[in-house]
Amino acid sequence: MTELINSIYFPASVPRYRHAALWRCLETYDDAELLPAHGRIKIVRYRIKAAADRARGKKIIFFSDLHYSGKEKELVLELAGKIKQLSPDLILCGGDFTANAAELKELPECLEILAGCSPLCITVPGNWERGKEWLDQKFWHSFFAGSRWHYLCNESMPVEDWGWVYGSDDNSRGNPDVLELPPEKRQNILLVHRPDTVVYLDWERKINDFHLAVCGHTHGGQIRLPFIGALTAPSFYRTRFTGGVFARNDSDCRMIVSTGVHHASFPWRFNCRREVILLEFQ
Repeated sequence: MTELINSIYFPASVPRYRHAALWRCLETYDDAELLPAHGRIKIVRYRIKAAADRARGKKIIFFSDLHYSGKEKELVLELAGKIKQLSPDLILCGGDFTANAAELKELPECLEILAGCSPLCITVPGNWERGKEWLDQKFWHSFFAGSRWHYLCNESMPVEDWGWVYGSDDNSRGNPDVLELPPEKRQNILLVHRPDTVVYLDWERKINDFHLAVCGHTHGGQIRLPFIGALTAPSFYRTRFTGGVFARNDSDCRMIVSTGVHHASFPWRFNCRREVILLEFQ
C-alpha cells in the first residue's frame, strides 16, 4: 500500500528499474582520463561532442558534494587553484554545497573563492539543502546570489549564445521537473544532484531534448575495492551509477556522474578519488 501511495503522490521517490536499465555505461570510473595534478583532488577530463557549433571549444567545470562546514578551506583553495588553471567558461555544481545549518555562515567565503574562477557559476539543490525544510527556495536564491552564484530549482538560464542550463530540484523532499522546453541550436545541459533524478525525469520523458546531464551524490561509493569497485552507494540503483559516462539507449543524451569532492557518511575514502570534472566540447 505504501508503494502505491508513493507512486501516486510522490512519484520521484519510487525506483524506476526498467528505465535505469536503459542507461548503458560508456566509460567506467577506471576508464576516465586523469590529467596530471598534485594534491587530493584529481582532474577528470571528458571530451563531449558539441551539439551546437558555437559550443565548440567551450570548457565547463563540474563538481559536486563539497559539504562545506568551514573546516575544508584548504580543500576549497586546492579546488579553486585547479579550476583557475583550466580557465572554464562555466562552473556547474551538482548540489550539497553545504553541511549542517549551524555552519551556513561559513559557506559565503567558500562561494566567493570559487566564484572568482569563472564568469558564470550555477548550482542546484542537493539533499543537504533540501533537507533543511525550514529554509525555503527564496532563502537559497538570495543566499547564493549574495556570493555571485545562480541557484536553479526547476529553472533555467542561458549561457551566452552557445549554451542553456536547466537546474532540477532533488528527489529528497523536492519535486524534480522540467518546466521548459530546451531551445534549439544550443548545448542543452541538465544539472541535477543525483543520477536517480535523471532516471526519474527520463521516465517522465523530459530529457529527450537534452544533450548532457551532469550529477553527483554517490561519492563514488567512498569505498572501492580493486577489481570489484564500489561496495554500496546512496542510490535506488545501488552501484550502477557510481561514476563515469552513461548513454541512454536510442538517445544522444549522455549522463556524467561525478564521485564528488568531499565525503559524507564517514570522514574518509578508500581507493576512491575526489574529483573535479573538465568537460570539453569538440
